[in-house]
Amino acid sequence: MDKTVFEHRIAALQRQMRVDGIRAYVIPATDPHLSESYCDRFGAMRKYFCAFTGQDGTLLVTQDESFLYTDGRYWVAAEIELNNTPTRLVRDGKPGVPTLGEFLRKNELYPLGLDASLFSISDLRSFFLDDRHRIVDVDYSFLVEGLPSLPKAKIFRLSDGLLSTTLEERVSSLLDATRNKGADSLFLSALDEVSYVLGYRGSDIAYTPVFYAYLFLSAEGIHLFVDPDKLPEDFDRERIQVHPYEEVFPFLKAREERVLIDPRKTNARIYGALRHKVLSPSPCALQKAVKGPVEIENTKRVHELDGIAVLKLMKFLEDNLPERPIDELEVCDFLKAVRLLSSACYDLSFATIAAVDSNGPMMHYEPTVESHSAFTKDSLTLLVDSGGQYYGGTTDITRTFLGREDAEVRHDFTLTLKSQIRLSRTVFMKGCSGHALDLAAREVHWKEGLDYKCGTGHGVGYMGPVHEGPIGFRYYNSPQREDSGILEPGHVITVEPGVYKTGRYGIRLENELLVVPAFETEDGTFLRFETITYCPYDRKGIDVALLDDEELLWLNDYLRLVEEKLAPHLAGDPELLDYLRRQCAPFTR
Repeated sequence: MDKTVFEHRIAALQRQMRVDGIRAYVIPATDPHLSESYCDRFGAMRKYFCAFTGQDGTLLVTQDESFLYTDGRYWVAAEIELNNTPTRLVRDGKPGVPTLGEFLRKNELYPLGLDASLFSISDLRSFFLDDRHRIVDVDYSFLVEGLPSLPKAKIFRLSDGLLSTTLEERVSSLLDATRNKGADSLFLSALDEVSYVLGYRGSDIAYTPVFYAYLFLSAEGIHLFVDPDKLPEDFDRERIQVHPYEEVFPFLKAREERVLIDPRKTNARIYGALRHKVLSPSPCALQKAVKGPVEIENTKRVHELDGIAVLKLMKFLEDNLPERPIDELEVCDFLKAVRLLSSACYDLSFATIAAVDSNGPMMHYEPTVESHSAFTKDSLTLLVDSGGQYYGGTTDITRTFLGREDAEVRHDFTLTLKSQIRLSRTVFMKGCSGHALDLAAREVHWKEGLDYKCGTGHGVGYMGPVHEGPIGFRYYNSPQREDSGILEPGHVITVEPGVYKTGRYGIRLENELLVVPAFETEDGTFLRFETITYCPYDRKGIDVALLDDEELLWLNDYLRLVEEKLAPHLAGDPELLDYLRRQCAPFTR
C-alpha cells in the first residue's frame, strides 16, 4: 500500500478530533474482551490508520502527530514498516521512555478520546489525572472504510475424553471461589475462560479456538451471551440459558446482587453497567491454568505428534539445502502440511515464524508473499517458531537451524541452549513465581552482556490461547502481561531464551515445561519441571566444550527421551526413524 494513504487517513481522524474537541485519541490492539489476539473486525481500525501490521501495539493520535507504542518484540519490524509514514515509533518499556499514560499526563492531552469498550478500568486509571482532565468515550470506527463484520462460524463441544472435569464441577468450583470473595455471581468476559467453563471451542480468532461470548454464573443458573446462530443443534440449552450477544448490557444493569469481575479483563463499559461490583482476579484464570490428569496425558500425547512434524522439517532441510535454497514461505507451508496430516491436528496455534538471518531479530516476524527471504547453505540461521492446535492440547516449539559454519553463531546457539537447560533443571520451593526463577535462564546471557528483550517463557493453554496467564518467566513486572502468578503442579509454561543481533541473525530455542512435584523435606515442598516438548536440536549449533558436565548429562538424557517418545510412531518409516536416531545420538567430549 502507498504509505501516503496513512497521511490522508490520519488527517481525517485529526479533523474529526478537532471538531469534537478531542486533543488525543488512543487506538489499542484488542477487542471488547481485552484479548491478546482478536478477529479482523477489531484489528482493522489500528491497521487502517497505521502501517504497522504487528499484532500488538497502541496508536496514539494527537491533533498534530501520531505515535505507535509497542514493546521490544516488535521494535525492528515497526521501525521498518513505519518508515516514511506520519507515525513515529515509541519503544515502550525501554529505560527512560515515558509510558503512554505518562506522556498523556505530562503533555496534558485532554480531553482524551477512546473507545471505552477496548480498555479496562485499570487502563483508564493509568490515563486519569483528575476531574478537570476528561476522558471521553467516543468510537471513531465510522471513519474506517470496509470495516469487517463479526465472525459467524459454528462452535463445537469437546468430547468427554478431552476433559478432566464436567461442566457442573467447573461451575460449582468457580461459584465457591466467588462466594469466598464476598460475591454472589461471577461475570466472565475473557474468551478463553468462557470456552473453558462451557467445554466448547470456536474459530472466531485466527489460531485461537475461542468464540465471542460473555458468561454469567450464579446460583440461579448459567447465562451465555452469544450470537445464537453460532450454536450447534445439540447445544445444551437446558442447562445453559442463551441470550443474544448484545443483551449483555441490559442484563447486567438489572442485576441487584454483588457480581465478581476481574477489573483487568472486563472492559470499562461493562464495569460501568454493574451497580454492585466485587473486584478480584478471576478465579477461572487460576483454575483453568492448572491442567488435570486428562489434559496432561493428552498434552504429552500431542507433543509427540508435534515433535514428529518438526523432525520432518529438519530432515527436509537437510535433504534439500545443499541443492537449492528454501524460502521462508516454503518452510511455513511444509510445517502446516505435515501437522495437518494428523487427524488430531485441526489448526496452527499461531502464524508460523520462519525467519532467515536478519529477519530473526524481529521476534514476531511473519514472511509474506511480498516480503520473504531464502535459507541457503551460506545463510547463518533459520529460526522457526511454530505450533499446532490439536484435539488434546496446544503446542509451541522453536528450533533454530544453521547454514554455513560460523563460530559466533555456534557460540550464541550453545549459550541459548545452556540458558534453556539451566531453567529446565531448576528445583524450586512451592510458592515461587516464574518471575523468581527467570534469573536462572537469563544470567547465562547477562554474564556476556547480552539480553533478549522479552520474557523467557509464557503459560500455554489447553486447546486455547498459546499465551495463557497467570504465569510466565520474566525478571520484571509488565503492565501488559499478567504472568506473575505462583507456579503450581499442572501448569504448562514455555522456556525460550534467545540471542538477537539486529541486522544479522536471531536464535531461539523453545520447549514446553510441565510443573510437577519434586520432593518434600522439613523445610517444605519442592517442585521441578518436566520437559514435554520432544524434538532434537540442530547438532551443528552445539559446542560441547561450552557445556559443563551437568548440562551435557541433561542434553543426552533429553535426546534419549525424544527418541523413546518419537520412535514408536515411526515404525512404518524406516528412513525417518534412522534420521531420528542419528539426531538423538549422545554427545561426547
